Amino acid sequence: MTAVAMLFLNFCKFGLLCFGGGYMLIPLLTAEFVGEGKLLTAERFGNLVSISQLTPGPVGINTATFTGYISSGFYGSLAATLGLVFPTLILAGAAMSFIQKYREHRLMKGILYGARLGAAALVVYAVLIFMELSLLKTPWQNWNKFPALSMSGIIIMMVSAVLIKRFKWQTTWVIVLSGVLGAILFPLIG
Repeated sequence: MTAVAMLFLNFCKFGLLCFGGGYMLIPLLTAEFVGEGKLLTAERFGNLVSISQLTPGPVGINTATFTGYISSGFYGSLAATLGLVFPTLILAGAAMSFIQKYREHRLMKGILYGARLGAAALVVYAVLIFMELSLLKTPWQNWNKFPALSMSGIIIMMVSAVLIKRFKWQTTWVIVLSGVLGAILFPLIG
């Protein structure tokens, strides 16, 4: 099977499993494409997700497009993007009519409740991945020893959190400012 076909099938699988948005895709992509002997290093994956944040469009679609491009150029990006959205196009209509019909049923409420909890766990896992890529100077591999922290990462994360929570900045501007701060602080203090 060609690399482009494999990308399409992998991203179809991700599209089936990726309930709740693009951040649910992060743990799936990490398991499939990130690591020694795989398509992406952890650092390159972190950069790819950061670029996906800076470009217009949903983070899941952008990440799929960029991952496909890194793997197989234009056709890889097309295959990954179409693969990610294909299951949604097919299943969304069927699921919505079924959910609307049975939304008050106790079993359906339980299914939706459980799905939200699973989605929340994936978001937390994505946050942990981002924190490891951004706040730690080396990957955290040994639970007996905590790795060195990146001071620039801590400063940028705290400033970003304050700007979003306290001053209600739009996330686009926070991401742009974070990139500028990273360019200034990272070379100075790591």
